[in-house]
Amino acid sequence: MTSITVVLACMAGLFLTLLQDRYRICTTLAGGAGLFFLARLAAGPIGGLTEDPALSGQLACWAGALLFFVGSLFFHTNNIVQKLFTALLGPCGYVFLELFLPLALGALPFSVAGILGGVLVFLFTLSFYLLLGLCLYRPLRHFCDRDVSGFMVGMCLLLGLLYAACLGKADFLFQGTPAAGRLLLGTLLLGGMVFCFRCVYQAGRFREKTMLEAARRKLMETEAGDFGDMVAAVRAVRMAQKSGEYALDTVYVMLQDGVPEQIPAYIYTTKHSFAATPILASYHENPYINAVIAVKAAYAIQNGVDFQCNASTGQVPLKTAELCILCNELLSRACREVLAYGGEKRLRFTCIPAEDSLRLEAVYTADPPEKPSLSPKGLKGWKLSELLQWFIEDAPEEGDDLKGLENTAETVLLHSGSLSVSRGAQETILQAVLRF
Repeated sequence: MTSITVVLACMAGLFLTLLQDRYRICTTLAGGAGLFFLARLAAGPIGGLTEDPALSGQLACWAGALLFFVGSLFFHTNNIVQKLFTALLGPCGYVFLELFLPLALGALPFSVAGILGGVLVFLFTLSFYLLLGLCLYRPLRHFCDRDVSGFMVGMCLLLGLLYAACLGKADFLFQGTPAAGRLLLGTLLLGGMVFCFRCVYQAGRFREKTMLEAARRKLMETEAGDFGDMVAAVRAVRMAQKSGEYALDTVYVMLQDGVPEQIPAYIYTTKHSFAATPILASYHENPYINAVIAVKAAYAIQNGVDFQCNASTGQVPLKTAELCILCNELLSRACREVLAYGGEKRLRFTCIPAEDSLRLEAVYTADPPEKPSLSPKGLKGWKLSELLQWFIEDAPEEGDDLKGLENTAETVLLHSGSLSVSRGAQETILQAVLRF
């Protein structure tokens, strides 16, 4: 009853819309049209192998599905299971329509003989494949770059069950009305397949939004830290400017008071006081690294931290950008934790080169982290996922130790080094060693 030409055209449309094309649109459309004509030419001889009309249409449909599947290996980038699933949609849809259309046309309150019946069959077939494509478009597009998954394998098996059910392999479940039972079971399997795809798609979208929101929050935290450093640098420069204006005013007053002999001593004292200004101090011979350390030093000193630095990198084979990132992350982590300390705040940063290595170290006062307790009272604040992670995962607390040092950890790993966090009673040591 269903036209094999219309089914093959719909199958070509499914391959063009559901799968991710590899080439330009003209090439993809030309390839799809060529495969359609080849499939239509092959449908006649293959369908003529049997005198059974139903089996003849199925053979022709499977031949077209095979040709489209082989063509998709060259024209589309999806994994092989996604291509196989798209190829199975054509024959499964064909046998479902062969089961559905006689019952649907017979239920109409008017005669469907002649041209009207052919038009209705065409519209039903086109609408069915169009609806199927619309339901599966977003899920398959969303996971088009995914590798072979168990879910897609399961969906292919589900299509196999749908095909077998439409052919009557499950008629023993419906002894009295096998045709209605086939249609009911086929509809349930088809609806279940679409439902599973939509559920997985919505779950994937939710997880994607969650990850994007987490990345956005992390970016905002990083930017907020940079803005804080910027404010500290501006304040330090303004203080230096005010100190310079005050020094000039003082020299002017000395001249007015007639005590010019005191001016050299005052200038000497003022120069030494300017040298102690953190934003103007010299911490490293490289101006970029010096700027990073100077901004962090100004931020630390303005917050009451006793900051000391001894940094030298020598001739290590590292890019300036990498060195800046290492210094910035170590100092940012140290400043964040030392400011949370309730006692006397101290921070000492050192960078020492060796013959074949470079060691960066930040030593600062900080409270040791509180370890979670599994006492009955402590269990009230736990979640099941956290408990499972505590029991199953290997040392989950190490991830918190390296929080904020992700880029440093990657750089250290590239240079066969080590990154460690040592915590004492009131002191923490961040140490990064890179070997060359």
